[in-house]
Amino acid sequence: MSALTLNLTKPGERGAKLSLNLAKDEIFKVKLSWDGDTDLDLHALACFGAANDQPRVTAFEQILSTYNVKRRIGGNEVGTIVKASDGTFDILNKALVHSADATDGALADVDEWISVNPGKLSKSAGEVVEIPLVAMIHPQVAGRTFGQVKNARVSIEDSSGKTLLTANLSSQFAAFVGVQMGSIMIDEAGKAEFAQTAVGFNGDFNSVIENFS
Repeated sequence: MSALTLNLTKPGERGAKLSLNLAKDEIFKVKLSWDGDTDLDLHALACFGAANDQPRVTAFEQILSTYNVKRRIGGNEVGTIVKASDGTFDILNKALVHSADATDGALADVDEWISVNPGKLSKSAGEVVEIPLVAMIHPQVAGRTFGQVKNARVSIEDSSGKTLLTANLSSQFAAFVGVQMGSIMIDEAGKAEFAQTAVGFNGDFNSVIENFS
């Protein structure tokens, strides 16, 4: 199967795992904030696979990204996700929901967020799911890294408000344009855990997709 490639124009080893007792209504929240006129983005992939295989993303409908929102570029329609009237967009029966796209860090608290509700995912018996969570700068061709973005920070919380990960992108990932914070992993029995990765990279978002397709 040919690799999936998104139009990127806009309208390592795993770390230690934190085991979670996933309640039926558990929801994970990823929050991204920054200051200034740089455009940062959150992305997530919903990868499915057999228990002993690497989960993969095989369709655009599994990609939660502002690059995958339906829009017209050069007279052609691209993207697969329909944006709601409030600017939010979602995939897979709202299992993954994205806030309205923020093109600068002007909001007082959280500029962008993603919520993940594993209980809404439909998967086959024996199937596992990996949901990589990524933050990065747009556009990548500008040459700007997180070190040039003021107060860029990201956190991941569970429904109780417990912080599973927090990172200062401006300092901890100053040399990079993107970072995979980690993945939400759901095993064949439906148990979920957050696997912390926190790996920086300097490719574009399509290079991230290639690693999981």
